[in-house]
Amino acid sequence: MVRRPLALVACVLALVACGRAQGVADTRRALERAGYRDVDISLRTGGGIGIARVSAGAGGVSPPAEQAAEVAWTTLPVRFDRLVVAIGEVTTPFGYDELERRFGPRDPSLDGRQIDDEVVESGLKLMLALTVGAILSVSAVVALGLAAVRAAKRARAA
Repeated sequence: MVRRPLALVACVLALVACGRAQGVADTRRALERAGYRDVDISLRTGGGIGIARVSAGAGGVSPPAEQAAEVAWTTLPVRFDRLVVAIGEVTTPFGYDELERRFGPRDPSLDGRQIDDEVVESGLKLMLALTVGAILSVSAVVALGLAAVRAAKRARAA
């Protein structure tokens, strides 16, 4: 009785994580193919500015920050205002206009979603999944409580 709702919650949580994670995972793999190691990509908003951050470890011979910026420019499927590339201890910021001058126009399909839209949507999906999980958990506790009460009544009757 409890297994189906728990499986449903697990599926919802997996689907919530898949949407944005797929685009970020594609960019992470592209950076790894370009020679970067220990790649991490984060998306944030602050003061109405969307910031994409690409971090990579400094181990071995890492390609320059400009190459990581170009990979993010051509693969990251969200519109950002600033791109921050951190290779080891060296952090290099890039503005959207600067990237467009360096690497040419961006594929319009990549700019279809804003970072803040993505963050809000992910937050709403997570809240929905947690709410469903909480409702199912409370339902399971109530069902178990009712089953225990019925069992106790049957034991007294016998």
